[in-house]
Amino acid sequence: MSKIKKIFSGLSLLMKKPHLINNVLNSNEVLAEVFTKEFPNSRPTKQVSLDSIYKMDQPSIVAPYSFLSGSSLITDFLLLKLACARTAASDYLEIGTWRGESVANVADVVENCFTLNLSDKQLAELQLPKKYIESHRFFSKNRKNVTHLFGDSNTFDFEGLNRKFDVIFIDGDHHTKAVESDTKRLFPFLKKQNSVMVWHDAKSDTETPRFEVLLGIYRGIPVEKHRYIYLVENSLCAIYIPEELDANLLEIYKKPERIFELQVTIKKS
Repeated sequence: MSKIKKIFSGLSLLMKKPHLINNVLNSNEVLAEVFTKEFPNSRPTKQVSLDSIYKMDQPSIVAPYSFLSGSSLITDFLLLKLACARTAASDYLEIGTWRGESVANVADVVENCFTLNLSDKQLAELQLPKKYIESHRFFSKNRKNVTHLFGDSNTFDFEGLNRKFDVIFIDGDHHTKAVESDTKRLFPFLKKQNSVMVWHDAKSDTETPRFEVLLGIYRGIPVEKHRYIYLVENSLCAIYIPEELDANLLEIYKKPERIFELQVTIKKS
């Protein structure tokens, strides 16, 4: 089909189904252009390695890990533990509990863990499947140092917690406005100068930036702090660390510079 025919075919389809224009406007390519125009002096694809976050002197254990749909990567959970080690974290907050895998991993190394999610009632009102709702908090519900919070991160009273946090992990609604809101609301709750913020799904895979999320991150962080936002190699995450770190630009199909060695043990729940 010629380009002209494709254009007319596309216009015809949009006239029949105008809602499809959202797919075009929200495509990664279009959002990348929006980002460049809005933040021309930022480098959203600069990234750092996991061992630049914190150098491990011995193997780190990532557990639990389910290898199920909707989970994070092993390296995402590893990043959270490294971020907690870097900041000597005693207080951790996350948005988006799901099965509780991330907070269960962090709970092994952090004294006070808080995780916020919509309540089961709110999830049911969204007509989400019963089995999906029942899977929430599976790994974290019996952890004594994990406090489960319920509500919408857009309206939740974080001031009422009467504390700030060494590490904040944002893994809730990934639409740009939601990421911006979560980031802007929680940034003042970083405890110390070296406290960090981590965002999940800032990449759609380990080599592809996701500008829907990156736009929300950069809009939510003060412009003078943008130079401290990095993607993290071998993960789906971005991180805010208020230090100038050695960084490179994300490059797809780059030869592997770091190789991971995994030891897998299967346990029944």
